[in-house]
Amino acid sequence: MRNVLITFICVLICSCAATVPIPDKINGVSFVASRDEVAQEHIDPVVNVNADHAAVMPFGFIRDLESPELVYNTQRQWFGETSKGAKQYIEMLHKNNIQVMLKPQIWIWRGAFTGHLTMKTETEWQQLERSYAGFILEFAQLAQETNVAMYCIGTELNAFVSARPKFWSDLIIKVRDIYQGEITYAENWDTFANVPFWDELDYIGIDAYFPLSDEETPTLEALTKAWQPHKEEILKVHRKVDRPVLFTEYGYR
Repeated sequence: MRNVLITFICVLICSCAATVPIPDKINGVSFVASRDEVAQEHIDPVVNVNADHAAVMPFGFIRDLESPELVYNTQRQWFGETSKGAKQYIEMLHKNNIQVMLKPQIWIWRGAFTGHLTMKTETEWQQLERSYAGFILEFAQLAQETNVAMYCIGTELNAFVSARPKFWSDLIIKVRDIYQGEITYAENWDTFANVPFWDELDYIGIDAYFPLSDEETPTLEALTKAWQPHKEEILKVHRKVDRPVLFTEYGYR
């Protein structure tokens, strides 16, 4: 099974009040898709680390950074990457009292970075928008049907977000027409401040791979000092848009 638990989700409790109720803490993991259905033995590690949330991540695929067509829910995909698989994972997690964030993501062939996805023409942009909206709205329906706690409408798509902000605002409205829970978007650590629609969401979602040290064994003091400018940048965005911060992924090298 490839359902390795690799990343955590947490909420930063910021100093000023937010318009969205903030839970005391979210202890979350990413529940990675596998080829097969999951059984209780695959959920037990999530329970054993005292997680109360898990991110379930179905996938859509794009040929390259300039392709406007997104392919998903195919027979060639792993079970956990499809809507059928995501539903089974969600049901198993819910049976164990673990709340779920459904987080559909894009994989670009050969692992190209999704943040660089961009089109050359207006026609191609419109094709990408139609394809991506279909992907996100289909999984929004699954999020509603399975009563997940949160829904993430995108992950690390900075060029797409920057070039087509109106599309994203319209997409948020369409998602809310389908899904009644809380929604977020997950942006990379170095571009999260550029997202123009944080105030239209319930959380500021950050994939928090902030660089802190090049040393093999840095001291706690060095890490604490290195974290401060990142913390200030996060607080700056939080205060500007009045939304709580969710680490949709995090890790350090």
